Amino acid sequence: MNEKKYSDNFNEIWDIYNINLQKIGIKRRRDTLIKGEFHLVVGVFVLDNNRVLLQKRTLSKLNSPGKWQETAGGSVLSGESIYMAASREVYEELGINLRIEADNFFFKEIRESWITFWFVVTTQLDINKLIIQKTEVDKVEFFEITKAIELLKNKGIDNTWERLKLISQMDN
Repeated sequence: MNEKKYSDNFNEIWDIYNINLQKIGIKRRRDTLIKGEFHLVVGVFVLDNNRVLLQKRTLSKLNSPGKWQETAGGSVLSGESIYMAASREVYEELGINLRIEADNFFFKEIRESWITFWFVVTTQLDINKLIIQKTEVDKVEFFEITKAIELLKNKGIDNTWERLKLISQMDN
């Protein structure tokens, strides 16, 4: 793989866990995980007045280029908690300082080689004051929740729309 054509950092260092979330090692992003090894990932939805902020990934991303996704997300780096990682990703990708805590957690998802911890935060945002990380984020936009679910179903990453649907059901 030609790592130089992607905006992803293949030198990231990840703590590796088993299915029970016991740390079992450390690897770089470029290293292959074997069956039973997982790295941790975070996804954050930011809500403002019954709208959700979504981002469209740049075409230079290794995974799901050009697709819509949650407000911010990414891998948990070695030594970070999931809360630290979620706050860091929101800041890196959008320039927003948000403190993400246990109260913001709403879902844990186990995939083939990663475990995603999903968070939701309600705050007031001025989209014009965001500082977008141009290497990873093509654009951001607010959507009414039902429209965002449809967008994510049709043009989003994998099953991200299902996570947003969970949030919409929590409010009812």
